[in-house]
Amino acid sequence: MVARSGEFDLIARHFAPIAQRDPAALSLKDDAAVFSPPPGCEVVVTTDALVADVHFRNIDTPETIAQKVLRVNLSDLAAMGAVPGGVVLTTGYNRDLSEDWIARFARSFGEDCATFSVSLLGGDTVGTPGPTFFSLTAFGYVPAGRALRRDQARPGDVLAVTGTLGDAALGLSVLADAFPGLDELSKKFLSDRYWVPQPRLTTSQACMARNARLAAMDLSDGLAGDCRKICDASGVGMTFNLADIPVSEAAKAVLADDPARWNQILGGGDDYELLIAGEPDDIAALGDQVTVIGTVTNQTGEVLLKDLDGKMAELAPGGFDHFK
Repeated sequence: MVARSGEFDLIARHFAPIAQRDPAALSLKDDAAVFSPPPGCEVVVTTDALVADVHFRNIDTPETIAQKVLRVNLSDLAAMGAVPGGVVLTTGYNRDLSEDWIARFARSFGEDCATFSVSLLGGDTVGTPGPTFFSLTAFGYVPAGRALRRDQARPGDVLAVTGTLGDAALGLSVLADAFPGLDELSKKFLSDRYWVPQPRLTTSQACMARNARLAAMDLSDGLAGDCRKICDASGVGMTFNLADIPVSEAAKAVLADDPARWNQILGGGDDYELLIAGEPDDIAALGDQVTVIGTVTNQTGEVLLKDLDGKMAELAPGGFDHFK
């Protein structure tokens, strides 16, 4: 076991400095934080747990793990149209982790909080003989009654996504040496997309500015599985066009060598892009922040994919298995 400070010393030394940006945190010296939403706003709350060797690799750096812990939750807030406010972080460090590892995690976490203007409001710190884990709860704010919802898709809507899909899933394969012939720049791009998600907060606020009926969610578990959550909530179906799915140049290089990797791109997960459904004019108003990839249909629960040869077939359900 590596010697390190106790719980309260760790908090005071590494996390209390992060909490100084917001008086609601009470400098982490009380049992809870005290805050109010901005006038006219509702609070949006989300939480995610990340476990070593399930949601991140135990050998990943503490810096990239810290960024992922924060950003996957910010992606959930973006999917609801919320402006991030504060977070509460629970950490369970394996007893063999050094205090230097924890210090590096805290430093990166604090820097990322500053990048996204997010306040650390509290949390808990424990040691565990098992795998290291993190649970972060994030709070955001939306104008009352205007949160983006999964149940707002309607037949005739178009479907659009931010960014490119499949990079993170392919990046995890890169880290397992799956593509030895891929150039080094492409390998770095894909692995970086796995390590550090990019929450689409700018596009989220562009959706809110439109003040229109839009359905949205973040693609954490892969398009093939996550799209069905909007279908279930809205009572609709979807049709996607594979030729329109946006992929990076690095992913194109992988596909050129192995077209079967489309399954990984569609269902591998860790994209943290937004899937948005809305009327054509409202989606068009988002400009090049999104790519139109399909339409919403009235065939409840039916999800179809037109392949590169123009053939239509059911899109096989997919997605990341959190219990594997």
